Amino acid sequence: MATEERVLCFERKLLDELGAFQGLSLDVEKYLPVVTSSSRLVYLNRSDAEHDKRYKQLIPYVLLICKGKILRYRRGRGGQETRLHGLYSVGIGGHISEEDHGLFSTGRGYQEGMRRELIEEVAIDEGKEAAVAVINDDSTEVGCVHFGVVHVMHLANETIAGRRSGIAGPEFIPIIEAVKDPSGYESWSRFCLEHLDLLLSKAAPSGGTAPERIRTDWPTFSGR
Repeated sequence: MATEERVLCFERKLLDELGAFQGLSLDVEKYLPVVTSSSRLVYLNRSDAEHDKRYKQLIPYVLLICKGKILRYRRGRGGQETRLHGLYSVGIGGHISEEDHGLFSTGRGYQEGMRRELIEEVAIDEGKEAAVAVINDDSTEVGCVHFGVVHVMHLANETIAGRRSGIAGPEFIPIIEAVKDPSGYESWSRFCLEHLDLLLSKAAPSGGTAPERIRTDWPTFSGR
């Protein structure tokens, strides 16, 4: 019998202590070091975490940018989060699994999990990445148990391929087109598109957290 996936979480009360908010916050420097601290993180069975509002599951959410375009795809039926099926998304990411711990470093698992998500979800070349915002959406059932960290990754070319059935029709579209009508997107993508200018500015070397070069040509690991 397969062992149930265990996902990375922190207690909801930690967010309340830091300052709870609704939607997107650019104050990533305030939240990220705390919610990714090893002493604050726990792994819970995913079936429990999805319904326990005492905890927030930590989710990296990566926007892929290439020469004035942004990657967009539709959430396919192969994705585990059924509540998002059929919606457009501009964020690549997912749950951090206990299996990610120690894949690339001795850390608790956040950075490792983000890298694995990029490996499993899409095939891309090396890019520069910066953490630019955090997302908390308590207006939906799925949002109540998740906390997003928005990253911007700039790519040199548009060569990309969806590796999972949960990534349907990935394509780079002009940013100006993506921001025209966010109504068909999942809530996290709507938040990002509504503030995209600020997110991109924060990702620039002159503002926010300096981009970190991340390899995306790691060996492929088995999916969860």
